[in-house]
Amino acid sequence: STRARRAGCPGDAGGGSTVVPMAYSSNPILDSEESKNIAVVHKTNQGYSGKDLWRLKQEKPELFTAPQDSGEPPPPPGFQNVPSLGQGWLYSRERDVYLSRDTKKFYVQDASIGELVEMGNGRDLTASMTVHGDAAAQAAGSGNVASRNAIINDLHKAAAAMKLDFSHHDSPAAMFAIYDAKASGAFAEAAAKGLHVRLLPRLAKHRGNWENERLEAVVSESITSLAAEIGAESGISLAVALLLGGRLVLAASGGSACLLFGRDGGEGGMDDEDVASDGPGVATGCVILEDSHVGVLLTVDGVRRAPGMTGARLRALVRGQVSSERPRAACISLLNEARRLGAEAPIVAAAVRFGWTDPDAPAQKKARLEASRLTKVRCRHILLRHTSATSQLDRGRPKATRTVGEAEEMLLRLLPELAMGGASAFTTRCRQDSDCDTKLRGGELSGDLGWLDKDPAKNRKIPTSVVRAAFSLSVGQLSDIVASERGVHLLLRTG
Repeated sequence: STRARRAGCPGDAGGGSTVVPMAYSSNPILDSEESKNIAVVHKTNQGYSGKDLWRLKQEKPELFTAPQDSGEPPPPPGFQNVPSLGQGWLYSRERDVYLSRDTKKFYVQDASIGELVEMGNGRDLTASMTVHGDAAAQAAGSGNVASRNAIINDLHKAAAAMKLDFSHHDSPAAMFAIYDAKASGAFAEAAAKGLHVRLLPRLAKHRGNWENERLEAVVSESITSLAAEIGAESGISLAVALLLGGRLVLAASGGSACLLFGRDGGEGGMDDEDVASDGPGVATGCVILEDSHVGVLLTVDGVRRAPGMTGARLRALVRGQVSSERPRAACISLLNEARRLGAEAPIVAAAVRFGWTDPDAPAQKKARLEASRLTKVRCRHILLRHTSATSQLDRGRPKATRTVGEAEEMLLRLLPELAMGGASAFTTRCRQDSDCDTKLRGGELSGDLGWLDKDPAKNRKIPTSVVRAAFSLSVGQLSDIVASERGVHLLLRTG
């Protein structure tokens, strides 16, 4: 490879490759009976006869030359010496990785500077931090023009599906993005499908340690190249939050904005960070997250331009719901307020919640262990069907008359009452408002879904999104607003 040649990859200059195992055997010189035995092996594997030693000597002269004793141990399996880099350097062609005998560290070629740099080793921070995000959108007119969102909760899995090596990046790794359809619904849809396809290979290409500026540049480059490829001459209106361990890269273009916030309200909080773009250019920023950071809001120009929608106001509208682990409810509430103030659809928002724990605290360790062993949970739900629901389970029942927006607004109004009233309030509202088949069950079984298996395929008639939401809850916890093919739900975990 070009990289290997620049770094002095063994075998490139001479055209042949060194056979490492044979070169480091205790007696590599071929003569007498041993010559015949090795020739027989080559006859089996490569077509040599017992009398073709002269041909073998011409093609593989290194087998007939005793190595110089350098006093160094033999290279690890798969590695070869790299004389052009000096003594003590080894190279693995299969992994495209260099190893220094002195430092015992791995190095990779940085194509941008033409030098070797230390190989990155991704850290797993999932024991101390969690991330959860969701989004909501309101379409224009008949619903044909809608802004988009794309959420990838695990970039390591996404990269593996694309056959990319992502091991040099920290965990958790996730991407949250929104795309404004006001200029073009087609551009928004194409961007939602294409940004991660362009970004992940760029993040995988350099396997060294990433500086903040390099991360920002790659995100900006991916957005710019995507706009050119889909023909968006004026750029794309979007907002992106890329999480790589404890670093958060924010990017915005076309009037969109990213707003990071902490626990404290007011203008200019210590944990506040705004990345906004009022034109076609891409604005970026990179933040090292701390445990005082609560979440980040992504939204578009139409929401930001509504009267009174300052940065402090936007944060205040979502902080409470995001802090309560309900980012989708936060987005619905924000969009409803923006529409009330005169914002025109299509509009969209996404909210992300950061959770922090002490990985060494006994209670936290116990909770993580119990969560990892959990195979079944029990919960109840309130279901509101709407006109956009597509489930075949409700065939034969009267058609829903409420829109999805009306159903979400109704559940949003119920949340404070249910959060304060607990199980008894849930029972009352389930019997009164739910469209589920189980709402008339007696006592605390109203709306009961029974025991749900962690494998969604094993839960007959229960939507996958409902099962996933149920397993994210602790006992007694009220869920976020959950969308499924049957409608929208609120869940209460009971076991």
